[in-house]
Amino acid sequence: MSELELHCKIDEQRFSLALFLGRLLTGLSLLYVTVGCLLFYREFVYNITALRVPFSVTVGFVLVVLEIFCALFLILGWFTRWAAAVAFVSSAACAWVFFAGDLNKIFVALCVLLATPLLMVSMLGPGRISLDFRWAQRRLKQKRRG
Repeated sequence: MSELELHCKIDEQRFSLALFLGRLLTGLSLLYVTVGCLLFYREFVYNITALRVPFSVTVGFVLVVLEIFCALFLILGWFTRWAAAVAFVSSAACAWVFFAGDLNKIFVALCVLLATPLLMVSMLGPGRISLDFRWAQRRLKQKRRG
């Protein structure tokens, strides 16, 4: 039996555009969730307190700020792989607090829907349309000069 060699031809421009759109939409959805946590911050902190998390106000503030920065880093494509990993953890924590520790179907669906694009970005990288790519280009040019 002979082996078939199949090759997948990928258009790099479209691939980078798809990665950018995935990062953009994921970052915007993270910002949307974060705005929801900010609009209902009193209930958010109340839920953290009810879950008996120590330093509830500080933890709530750190979670919300962390999620905002991760969303912005994903949109810009800056420290993309780290931002995707941290965004998943902080989003899962914010969802856990927002649903008051009730692991229902909506919580699981939210985590799965966020894990899919964040895992894709963390595995494949940011693509050409990102600050990471620009920074790598600049670093390579400096390395070739000196």
